[in-house]
Amino acid sequence: MQHSKWVTMEEGILEAYIRNLSGEIVLGIDGFIDQVWQVVETRTQDNNYILIDKMQEFGNLIVNRREGGMANELIKKRRSYGGFTANTGKALGNMNLPTTLIGMYGKEEIDRIFHDLQEKCKLISVGDPVVSTILEFTDGKIMMPNLDELLNFTWKDFLSIIGHEQLQKILLNADIVSLGYWSNMPDFDTFMMELTENYFHTNQPRRLFFDFANIKKRSKEAIHGTFQVLERINHKIPVSLSLNEHEAVILFSYYDRKFSESSEEVARDTQFIRNIIGLDELIVHTPQYAVMSSESEGVELLEQDYCDAPVITTGAGDTFNGGYIAACLGDLKAVERLAIANAATRFYISNSHTPDRQELISEIKRIKNVLS
Repeated sequence: MQHSKWVTMEEGILEAYIRNLSGEIVLGIDGFIDQVWQVVETRTQDNNYILIDKMQEFGNLIVNRREGGMANELIKKRRSYGGFTANTGKALGNMNLPTTLIGMYGKEEIDRIFHDLQEKCKLISVGDPVVSTILEFTDGKIMMPNLDELLNFTWKDFLSIIGHEQLQKILLNADIVSLGYWSNMPDFDTFMMELTENYFHTNQPRRLFFDFANIKKRSKEAIHGTFQVLERINHKIPVSLSLNEHEAVILFSYYDRKFSESSEEVARDTQFIRNIIGLDELIVHTPQYAVMSSESEGVELLEQDYCDAPVITTGAGDTFNGGYIAACLGDLKAVERLAIANAATRFYISNSHTPDRQELISEIKRIKNVLS
């Protein structure tokens, strides 16, 4: 296992890579409108308010009121787009990478909330977006989406809307294809088998990338079935799976592994599980570090510059994924791919927007200076 340090990172290699970054990405198939709220604890005499800062504080409040009701005022923080395609696409679009997003952005017309995303990415809509109510705290968020339309969306529905020829054209020059979130797509396995058998023949992408999101929403048997599908695909096209620490806790438990407080032990368990599921890469990213097990490169562990006071947390994982996907378009080493992904998400949570190329380069230099 390699436990790399930022002090040894070759900034010149990463800067040259980012400045010359090129490739085409296709992301699908979701679409969310996030209505983000903060929870008020008390109102003060001057009509200001004190927010509930931490998720545990809110959880304790709920537990303490378990035999009665509770009423807490909500303060609207923002209304924005969200979900895998929009958040990850935003990260890639801000790096000026040609990115096509296939998702649910509006049946009759694309909802105006997505209009600024259209300036950076090509949007192809196949339905109405899911509305998600989010309670945001400084250390995390509670997301409550209504998923009816997305959960009932099948491959037949998708193909009848987008059409075989249009889908062929979209995928023709794609370097990386990514489909998310698995947890919201009961028909995920069918999507992947159809794409592999009927679209990934003469022009195969160089990599498939996945984020499963809330694994616990679906059964252990379902995820094992999906791994069997992806393992077969992995023989043709390398497959990467990305997990945050909460998703990793659940996946590790399926293989009788406890998610350790030790990053080195997490790295070893990541390698153990990747060997079982048979994918090319398994990535685990946390606020403190990122680790990756690769079939060809072994295990790599890289520290993250932990942020004590994030400005935003919603979309942080998607931004990490966007950075990692961008880093997979060339021939970077594992630690360099993790460095770009870490820098992308660290910049985002501190500045509330995803970095452009120069901002990403500057963030890499800043992190190296801090952690060296």
